[in-house]
Amino acid sequence: MGNSVASPSPHEPHRTGGTWSELSGHARDVVQARDVMGGIHFHTATAAPAIVPRELPGNVRGFVGRTADLDLMDSVLERSGESTETVLIASIVGTAGVGKTSLAVHWAHRVKDQFPDGQLYVNLRGYDAGSPVTADQALQRFLRILDVDPGAIPDDTEDKAALYRSILSNRRVLVLLDNASKVGQVRPLLPGTASCMVVVTSRIDLPGLVVRDGARRINLDVLSTDDAVGLLRRAMVPHRGPDSDEALAELAHLCAYLPLALRIAAERAAARPRMPLDALIQDLKDESRVWRALSADEDGVDAVHTVFSWSYRALPEDTARLFRLLGLHPGQEISLLAAAALADVPVEKARQLVESLIGAHLLSETSYDRYQFHDLLRAYAGEQARQTETPEELHAATARLCRWYVKAMAAAALPHDTFYADDWAVIPPPTDTTGLPTFANFDQAMIWFIAETDNLVAVSTLAAEAGLDDVAWVLPALIRTPYMDRQSIRGWLPLAESALRATRRSGDRRGESITLMGFSIAYRDLHRVPEAVEYSQAALVAAEDVGDPRQEAASLTMLGHAQRRGRRLDEAIESYHRALALANANDLPLWTVWPAIGLAEALLDAGRLDEAYAEITGLLGRIPPESPGVRTEGLWVLAGVERELGALADARTHIQEALSVAYETKNTMYQGRCELEMGRLLIDSGRLEDSLESLQHAAAVGRRLGDGSVEACALDDTGRVYRELGRLEEAVHFHRLAVAAHRELDDVWRLAAAVNNMAITTAALGDRVAARQQWSDAADLVVEFDDPRAAALRAEIAERLAG
Repeated sequence: MGNSVASPSPHEPHRTGGTWSELSGHARDVVQARDVMGGIHFHTATAAPAIVPRELPGNVRGFVGRTADLDLMDSVLERSGESTETVLIASIVGTAGVGKTSLAVHWAHRVKDQFPDGQLYVNLRGYDAGSPVTADQALQRFLRILDVDPGAIPDDTEDKAALYRSILSNRRVLVLLDNASKVGQVRPLLPGTASCMVVVTSRIDLPGLVVRDGARRINLDVLSTDDAVGLLRRAMVPHRGPDSDEALAELAHLCAYLPLALRIAAERAAARPRMPLDALIQDLKDESRVWRALSADEDGVDAVHTVFSWSYRALPEDTARLFRLLGLHPGQEISLLAAAALADVPVEKARQLVESLIGAHLLSETSYDRYQFHDLLRAYAGEQARQTETPEELHAATARLCRWYVKAMAAAALPHDTFYADDWAVIPPPTDTTGLPTFANFDQAMIWFIAETDNLVAVSTLAAEAGLDDVAWVLPALIRTPYMDRQSIRGWLPLAESALRATRRSGDRRGESITLMGFSIAYRDLHRVPEAVEYSQAALVAAEDVGDPRQEAASLTMLGHAQRRGRRLDEAIESYHRALALANANDLPLWTVWPAIGLAEALLDAGRLDEAYAEITGLLGRIPPESPGVRTEGLWVLAGVERELGALADARTHIQEALSVAYETKNTMYQGRCELEMGRLLIDSGRLEDSLESLQHAAAVGRRLGDGSVEACALDDTGRVYRELGRLEEAVHFHRLAVAAHRELDDVWRLAAAVNNMAITTAALGDRVAARQQWSDAADLVVEFDDPRAAALRAEIAERLAG
């Protein structure tokens, strides 16, 4: 059943809501379903992605020299006209601060028009103080940028890399991989064809990239004296009077001819136009003597640190404080609002301080109100924080940052409909949004979440390391649903494991219950039903221990969902009834609806149609119009019940309404399920050709979101349509695909149904021997189920075997 995911036991002794819709949908999902004589196929067009990535950082201001290096880069690109079939790679290597990124970015801007399909960029953080970016994480990000729906991104790194290469084949894309520390970070990110080019920067030679992958290495040296003086002069002339070449050369020498140090020194000199350059140089020499007494760094890094210290000590105290506190942030970027929270200053004050740091070249702006350090500066800032701040101050700053992210994430839930937001919330939404991001609608909230995902994950880890147990479980709980909608479920599980340890360490049984319920949802979506049931049961016990009826109802509902996924229908129905009783007794609006929908679905699954109809029609009147997600799910369940009862006109009305709401709200998961139900309705209505369009859409959504069950059901129903159209060989093909998918998911009930459908088609082809074996296999599969629908399927199979 797929890869094993280790997890803590849900029953280990403790030691002391709402739905996020997926913003997606592709015009390139081509439907070819009307002309059945010409063939009906599921396929995806090869059109360019809707959004061409333009990810290059801003061009370097005041770039000087490097003519020979730029020529070498050009020569690599010129090879694209040769008859090579391998991707072009330029590997820029050199010491820290020598200007590798500046050269790569400057050259990339010069040639970007030669890559009309876009430019991808990632900072691999190979030499950062924190954890480097793995190839898997970079691939995940690139695939999202290339318009792959999150659920369709494979879990395995090799599979991600294969999909990435497939997307980039025959496209002309420039890929800039910055700050790599080993070949393993780079190789999975290489496209497979010469239409693309890759630029890698690193402090080491990466010989494997040259020998095995044909990279052209460009060894970047420090600037020449003339170029270094030119850089200083260009930065200083608008602000100072003329300085002698001799003085500038001496300053360049003290900066070890490293561009990073030169730019910082130039800014310091420009900010003191009346101070003689000789005096500034003497000041830097004094700083250098102090630094050398404290440091034994090699390769010019001591000179860089000397300049850092020289510039840092000249900052006003409030600016210096922000600089060093920013070194505590665990992510690659930080927003202005997060910086203000970290330093505990008003936002406008933080803006002034940040602009001072940018002016001093100690911080760079990546986009509006978002900033990052050079990795050397990040390490230096963190070092200064640990040397200057007391342990209490460090802990307080870390706590402010972590709790700001909790509040910001809670604020992102505000655009949701209030019907379920209040009931689902792990913590109450903030009433005071001062210093927090604000969102006019759901789309804005999701844009913010996507930009902050890496930070939210990093801060969750930081909170656990800092002993902030409340944040360590609350933040993973808040990000769970949007994270799972956009990335592999397995990526969230390590956060959940830390969260569970935090709740048990602090004795927070409510937090433990919420975290355990998250595990249940994750394992249910991974089709690991026994674990999903076990975690829901453990979540229920914890909720009962603290007497939280809302969490009890939620846990019972998730238990019912897990039991229904495993077709333990009687148990699921009982769990839903218990959840409804709790919700009604405690006036919990959300939990009088979700369990009722689940109950109706369980009754439908069991073939108890009249009961299902009564349950779902009684429910729909209680759903307010401002809750489109809940209403959509209720409508498609109602349509399914009506279809099986033979009320096809009513079913069509309700599924059309559900589809309309699903597309208006951009809820891709609901789109897929509603399209599947529409396809079945059209089959039952005799509109076979029309049904294939809906089934195509359902299969495409299932594939993109990684919902194997929806895709497999759509494939199986497509086989039924082909059989009715007399195209039996194609019908068998689709049934085989469905059987394989259901078997991989270990979905025994749907597997039995698909095998039965394949047997019917095999018999129609005249192969009674194979058909009998398939029916025998289906009979063995269905024997474990005892609901009315299972009994009907057993009777059908027995009749066919007897025929």
